Amino acid sequence: MAPISISEISRTDLQELNTPASASITDVKHLSSYNWLEAPYDTPTIAVPGSPALWSAPGVSRQVKKDSGLIYIAQNAARHPESPLEPLFRALYVTHPSFDIRSIDVVTDRNNIRKLLSFIDPSSARNGLEEFTINIEVTQNTAIFCRNEAKTQEYIGPHEFKGFGHEFEKAYTVTQIRGSTGHHRIISYCFSDLNFIVRHETDGYTDTYTRILSSKSKNPAQDGLSSMLGAMSISSADSYPSTGSKMTIKKEGSEVPLESTLEIKTRVSHKPLGIQEILPQLWVSQTPKLVRAYHQKGTFQTPVVEDIAATVKCWETQHQNDLGKLAALIKKIINLVKECGGNAVLKYTVEGDKLVLSKVERKEMLPKDLYSKWDDGYSFRKETRSQQDRIQEPEIAQTEQENTPTIRTMADNPKATMIIGGVNYSVDLSKIPYLESYIRLQKPSQPQATEFIHGPINLFDVAFKGVESGYRQCFRSLPTELSQYRTLLQTFEFLNVNILNNLSIDQVIANLKVCKADYDPEERRRIPGNKSLARNTAFQLLYLILYPQYRDETKDKVKLFNAVVFVVSHPGTFMHRTKRIIRLAYEEQCGVTLKQRSILDKWEKGEAIDSEKDVTTEEEPDYYYDSDSDSF
Repeated sequence: MAPISISEISRTDLQELNTPASASITDVKHLSSYNWLEAPYDTPTIAVPGSPALWSAPGVSRQVKKDSGLIYIAQNAARHPESPLEPLFRALYVTHPSFDIRSIDVVTDRNNIRKLLSFIDPSSARNGLEEFTINIEVTQNTAIFCRNEAKTQEYIGPHEFKGFGHEFEKAYTVTQIRGSTGHHRIISYCFSDLNFIVRHETDGYTDTYTRILSSKSKNPAQDGLSSMLGAMSISSADSYPSTGSKMTIKKEGSEVPLESTLEIKTRVSHKPLGIQEILPQLWVSQTPKLVRAYHQKGTFQTPVVEDIAATVKCWETQHQNDLGKLAALIKKIINLVKECGGNAVLKYTVEGDKLVLSKVERKEMLPKDLYSKWDDGYSFRKETRSQQDRIQEPEIAQTEQENTPTIRTMADNPKATMIIGGVNYSVDLSKIPYLESYIRLQKPSQPQATEFIHGPINLFDVAFKGVESGYRQCFRSLPTELSQYRTLLQTFEFLNVNILNNLSIDQVIANLKVCKADYDPEERRRIPGNKSLARNTAFQLLYLILYPQYRDETKDKVKLFNAVVFVVSHPGTFMHRTKRIIRLAYEEQCGVTLKQRSILDKWEKGEAIDSEKDVTTEEEPDYYYDSDSDSF
């Protein structure tokens, strides 16, 4: 059934709302936290309590590479689209099994509050007021606000530029949880007269405190909590039979107090980042520390950690009018959702410039067992006891993992059976580092497994064939469409396959030329060429063309063109698909002069060659060079 519009709220309507006398955040408490871990998308896995990355800045300027690869926009939805809010509740009840959710008015991500505030005050949105959607569900007196994004993740290609923020975080922080892809914190506070639980991502923390919870703690009370946490799997088989939840929870990390957490922002140095642009976000999550890092073409000045808790409080005092409207708006939205049956969607469009609340019918946002937390008769003692029965101490699990025969034989027999995208593969893990790491992460929770399941990977069948039988197989498996090869190379990057194998451009060119036969005067015999090596090397040449960071664009420009000419001028070694895609890649990536094009055209027309001669061109002063590539 299509959504049925039940209410519209314009910015003018906000003036008529009954705003509270005070709209401040009080009684802030840290409730729980977790890290998302690398795992199959059909087995969403978190570590509780996890840990944010440790801030560790060098004392000098540092160059970082631009962002590339997979970037999460809304990781909870990307990792667990069936129920993006489930990990919040799982982590919460692992840390506080008897938490009374009935005392909470609103459960939400920070992002939703920021969007509502940007509607009230468009100047508070750093990028201007944009369209947004929030799914809302009310159970008893608790409203759940679920973030709804058109895209939950994006892939930044090697030739796209989207800034340096993610790579800066990698370079200036130290990950505390192996396999972590992001740390999320769950806090509670009272805003106006509403009790909130807010989830938000945390970029890092400063090591200026004594950790509250240590995995080696000798405190009896903490030992009890450690025993309860353990490495547990929440699934239909062993935990909540009524839910069929696919989530896995591992006990790992240690609690970091809110006072040590920080937000990281990066910006080009000639565009200073004003504190007023950031304060609304920091206010919602009550984050006390900030790093503003400035760069010139990726070289960052030495950043400092700012303590901005007092600044955030001052901002709150100065914006009481807007914050009062925010509290009143949230109350109005909750009441409207209750009146329409408890399920609604809230949308803002730029064209209409108003909020539209519509009634919808959809499946519940959470697994069924979590709704029982709102029931008066729910037995927390029973759940806690069942958790304790199935959980092992991490030290014991680690010892078992180290002594498991399957772990011990991985080095001796690197082959593993994997089901990737529904297809069975016998994978030599020594050749594909990502899958080796993936299986090692799976072993503790699946010690007896003989095969491992991974979701679909783009063009994995072609990549697998290239790794197992030589990269020349990639040319034979794909059509002459450059976009396909870009996707394939991205897959190799994802799999951490070292295509170049640390070869320089000179070594690549030398390996191309081994296709030619030679004559040994001492042995007085003809030595045949190694065409297989040359054909495999052509794929490495393609990689060098499409990934300019692995070569010197100024010094190597003639060498690269000469290598391309060598490939297209040796039809006895390189097949049509290879020659065609090498030329297409070079022309698109580097451009060609008229003289260079005429040379390439000559060989494409099939003119004969002297197979014993190198086909090269002299260095040309008018060689194409993209001078805009350094402009950010």
